[in-house]
Parts: sequence; structure tokens; C-alpha cells
Amino acid sequence: MDFSEKGVLGVSMIPYIESILEEFPELIDKISPTPAADYLFKVREENVESLGEDQAMAFHRTVAQLLFLCMRARRDIQTAVAFLTTRVKHPDEDDWGKVKRVLQYLKGTKHLSLRLSIDNLECTRWLVDASHGVHWDEKGHTGAAMTLGDGAVMSFSHKHKINARSSTEDELIGVDNAITKILWSLNFMRSQGHNINHALLYQDNRSAILLEVNGKLSSSKRTKHINKKYFYVKDQVDQGLVKIEHLGTKSMWVDTLTKPKQGLSFRADRAKLMNC
Repeated sequence: MDFSEKGVLGVSMIPYIESILEEFPELIDKISPTPAADYLFKVREENVESLGEDQAMAFHRTVAQLLFLCMRARRDIQTAVAFLTTRVKHPDEDDWGKVKRVLQYLKGTKHLSLRLSIDNLECTRWLVDASHGVHWDEKGHTGAAMTLGDGAVMSFSHKHKINARSSTEDELIGVDNAITKILWSLNFMRSQGHNINHALLYQDNRSAILLEVNGKLSSSKRTKHINKKYFYVKDQVDQGLVKIEHLGTKSMWVDTLTKPKQGLSFRADRAKLMNC
């Protein structure tokens, strides 16, 4: 089954993108190859001016429009939008430049479509990855996506709410962020009449997988402070609802949802995420 470029996931969003560009207070006359620069997560605490009331309202409105767009059809801007949503209360000049960067990217790629190809309705496959300490306050960032063949049927990009002391801990936090969506998608597919035994979860961190599968047997005092997270995941594994497998880092294309990637690396992950 293939949802082509002519479907609702593609062409119907072009007028919406054009309206965002038209309503933005500044003229977007340039294009950008990526939705965010590699310093997306950096925040200056000094020598930066906050936006005025009118400009801050325009910023908030544009971010809300981009949030709707990225959840519906443009999953390739989710990482940038995830960060911008954390800045709507007190945006500054740097944030204004970052939202303009997203609009410049959309201006050059407004015809890019999300294409979904389904090759198996009897298995939901989730890829979950996390980047360690990438934000200005040293918090991590999770990216996750579900696929039934090619292209992400569901995906999200979230900043972590707590700090972690290692990449393994951030991976555990990432799976905890994703587990409710994984279980929801499993139950949804079952309610549609599909015979699915479990959801398949891919990760690239073997230490995190051991904690999620073995629980206390693989834990130590260093992970005691987050045991509820991996014990909950272990419980879902023990019930047979989730099966966890290792997937090499090079194949973990949701990495583009955990950090602002550039160049060939971004385009390769985008091709998998959007199936374009």
C-alpha cells in the first residue's frame, strides 16, 4: 500500500506553508538546506535582547503553525520545532533567527511530501534514540518514530525534563517518553482487527537494552534514581507487549529527531523519515 505524493500528506500542505510564509512579519527571501543550524539548542544567557510584545506574539503564532505542520506532514522540521516550543514564553533575538531558518528551509522544500508505504500490518516497528546532554542546560533529547514499511507513520522529538549522567540514562528516559505511544499504537492496531502480538522496539544502546530487558539484574546503585522508568519498560517486555532489538547506529535514522543534523547525514535520515 502506498500513499503517494498526490495524497493529503503532501499537496494539501503547500497552501498552508505558503500562508505561514505570507503571514510572517518579515519577508523570507532566502532558502536554507536544513531547518536548523548545529547551534539550535544553544541559548545565550547574556548580551541578547528579548523580543518586543508584537514580535513575541508573531513568534508564538508561527511556532504554533509549524507545530501543526510538523505533526501532520513535515516530520523533517520536528527537531527545530521541538526546541522552538520551549522558547515561546520568553523568546529572544536568537530564537527569532532560528524560526526564520525553519521558514527558509520550508520555502525551498515546500513541495516535499511525506510518503507512507506499508508492507506489513502485523507488526508495529518503533525506532527510539536519544542524544546525551545536547541542550544548553545539559538535558538530553529524544527522537522516536513508528513505521509500517517506509516513512514515519508517527514520530516525535522531545527535550528531556530531567538531566541524565550518561548516554545510557538518556536512552532509558527516551524509551520512557515513548512507551505510552508505543503501547497506544499497538492497542490501536489491534482494535482495527490486526493480529499483532507485540510492538517491536529498536535501539542502538546495548546497555540500555540490558536494563530494559533484565531490570534489577543489570542495574546498580548508579541507576537506582531512574529505576521506575526501566522497570516499567521491563514489565511491558515481560508481558510480551514490547520486544526490544538492537539496531546499529548507522541505521538509526531517527537520530535526525534528536539533534540538528547537517548536510548528507541530514538528507539521508530525512529520506527514511519522509520516504522521499
